[in-house]
Amino acid sequence: MRYWVGIVFFAAGAALFVAAVLHKRRVLAARAAAAARGIVPGEPGLRSVAAFGEIMRPIILAFLVYAAIKTVVLFVMLDGEEVLSYFDVAGVLFMLAGYGAWMSLRTTYRTSDLVAAEAAAAEAAASAGSAAAAPAGASEMPAYMGLPANDRGPPQPATDGPVPGPVPTNRAG
Repeated sequence: MRYWVGIVFFAAGAALFVAAVLHKRRVLAARAAAAARGIVPGEPGLRSVAAFGEIMRPIILAFLVYAAIKTVVLFVMLDGEEVLSYFDVAGVLFMLAGYGAWMSLRTTYRTSDLVAAEAAAAEAAASAGSAAAAPAGASEMPAYMGLPANDRGPPQPATDGPVPGPVPTNRAG
C-alpha cells in the first residue's frame, strides 16, 4: 500500500490545481468579452451571498493549514512510517494545497457577478425600447452599472412611522 496513496493524492491535487487555473482563465476571458460589450460587473455588497465566500476563504485556508500540521505531527508521533511513506504524506499535503488553491481561485474569480451583470444588461437592453417612449429624464442609470442584481444596498429607514426607542425602566427603586 506504500506509495499508492501518495500517487492518488498527488493526482487529485494536480487535478485541483489544473481545474483552478482553467476556471481562472475562463472567467478572465468572460470578463474581457463582457468588457468589450461595455458590461462591467459591480463589486458584491455586504449583504450579497458572494461576500460570504470572501469572508470564509481565510477561515477555510487556516483550517487547511491546521489539518496539514496535524497530519504531519500525528504521522511522526504515531510512527506512521510503518504503514505509509513520506511520499504518501507529501501527497496528502499536496492535495490539501491543491484544494486550497482551487477554493481560493473559485472564490476570487466567480462567475455569479458576470451572470448578474449579463442579465442586468439584457434587461436594460430590453427596456431600452420602452425607455425611448418615456419622457426625457425618466430613465435611470442602467442596472449593470450599479450594485449586483442580488444586492439591494444598505437598509433604508422605515417610512411607516417613527422607530421606537428603548423602553424606559425605573432602576432607582
